[in-house]
Amino acid sequence: MICFGATDKGPYRENNEDYFAFAEAGDYTLMAVADGLGGESSGEIASCLAADEALSYLSLALPSAAGSEIPDLIGKAFNKANVAVLLNALENKDREGMCTTLTIAVIKGTEVTIGHIGDTRCYMMHGSSVMKLTVDHNEAAMLASKGEIKEDEATSHPGRNRLYKVVGLNQFLNPDIYSYNIIYGDLIILCSDGFYSQFTDNQIAGLIRNDKSDLELLARKLVSEAIRSGSRDNITVLIGNTSRK
Repeated sequence: MICFGATDKGPYRENNEDYFAFAEAGDYTLMAVADGLGGESSGEIASCLAADEALSYLSLALPSAAGSEIPDLIGKAFNKANVAVLLNALENKDREGMCTTLTIAVIKGTEVTIGHIGDTRCYMMHGSSVMKLTVDHNEAAMLASKGEIKEDEATSHPGRNRLYKVVGLNQFLNPDIYSYNIIYGDLIILCSDGFYSQFTDNQIAGLIRNDKSDLELLARKLVSEAIRSGSRDNITVLIGNTSRK
């Protein structure tokens, strides 16, 4: 599997609290995007620490694991990331309260398993269509799920910025875990809200549809398009192509 990512602080932020990482672990490909919270330098520390800790654990645990163990291992990876962020904040009082979102995709063959906390997202592009595979952990998404607001209203609702589930604030995490079947040639796309907040799913599909052959250029293009569209946040896109090596 081939992966490329791009990130930018955007024109309105002083620093970049987004972070992405990917790794190979035996027959598995691991992808992660995190969006840190906490102000000053704390958010970028939390996002980097959480993603690296989770992928480090999975890189060691997955190669010898059975397929049925993947969801449990992802849950353990999130809790190791959580402890790492909590301990770092305890050891550095100026980082108290730092936290981060975290979305991880574990791909092997024709299956992707996703672990998710916060409002970073995972999409899959199948053919010419884009599908969102995660549910945001913010108040706007919760209201939409209850039918109190329409789904398209959630993108501009003030509750979209109020997260109720993050890495680094509670002692134990219970991440959302999703498993999906994929086919070779599907794209797995992880991104922060600085990217997806600028586009509908159909617009994302349109940006990607004709540029799938060069993932590095595509990731950079998507970040640039979000900036051009007026994103006021950090912007990160990580893309994996499930074509055979």
